[in-house]
Amino acid sequence: MDDLERYLNQFIANNNLQSLEAEEQKTDDGGSTTTTAAAAADGNESRTCSTCSVPPEVLETPEDHRIILTVQNVISSVKLSCRLDLDFITRTAWNTEYKPERFRALIMRIREPRTTANIYQSGSLVCTGARSIDESHRAARRFARILQKLGFPVSFQNFKIHNMVVSCNTFPVVLEALNLVYHQHCSYEPELFPALFFKMVPGITAIVFVQGKLILSGAKSPAEVSEALQVIYPVLRRFMKH
Repeated sequence: MDDLERYLNQFIANNNLQSLEAEEQKTDDGGSTTTTAAAAADGNESRTCSTCSVPPEVLETPEDHRIILTVQNVISSVKLSCRLDLDFITRTAWNTEYKPERFRALIMRIREPRTTANIYQSGSLVCTGARSIDESHRAARRFARILQKLGFPVSFQNFKIHNMVVSCNTFPVVLEALNLVYHQHCSYEPELFPALFFKMVPGITAIVFVQGKLILSGAKSPAEVSEALQVIYPVLRRFMKH
């Protein structure tokens, strides 16, 4: 992944975190989260996540071309069903960062899988950096277990995928022509950024580069990634650079 892709990946992740931060602020303003000392994370280990299938690596397009998809980032959240003492966690756990004057959440990192969690006092946890849904689910459980070992009565509830960032290579595209024909779906300012933002599928943004690099953001499942690409790919074919 080059520097531009890393920047985009971080930009997309930050946008998602800002949205989730706003939701968390509403939760805190509306009242505290109900605390439950029910089953702890280990007790819930047998539960499976219905969205934890691995994203497709190869997609067949309508023209029978094979596109290799690479998952760059999966952003998920889970409710731990208990309030957390963030000051205590940052004093006792490894690889944590907590600066409440700058950011309301405690940041915790693990190496396997290499992921980052934003942990809120209300018991909400947001996991970023995973390269598949399975990996994101496994990482969220590891974070929950760390908190459980610190003495918190966590319960692993409502695991959700908020965004999958997926990239692939297609073919060179004439972005100016695409922007001209589909201007109502496009945002293209080449003097500011060398890619076109294409919003043809509700909830999903396609970032198209002139050499054919394509980044999809906003999908919440492998099926949504596949469906979006089946719509976007034929459009891009019309503006393939010859």
